[in-house]
Amino acid sequence: MTRAERIALVEHADEALPLGTQAALLGLSRRSLYYQPVPPSPEEVAVKHRLDALYTAHPFYGSRKMTVILNEEGVLINRKRVQR
Repeated sequence: MTRAERIALVEHADEALPLGTQAALLGLSRRSLYYQPVPPSPEEVAVKHRLDALYTAHPFYGSRKMTVILNEEGVLINRKRVQR
């Protein structure tokens, strides 16, 4: 069984069998049952698209130059964030 199928078998409302026990029986981490991924913010997506466009147009620019260009455009961003 795949991980997604096993997670689908977990019953959160069942009080007879605690989540920890269900996770152990299905071979899942109990923590993974509570985790709900958070989508990136629209601002972060916009910055990533702009970085991608800059890199496509100028692949020889480094993180310092990209930071300067973005700061001139009004996007306040740190060089280390550009590197990531």
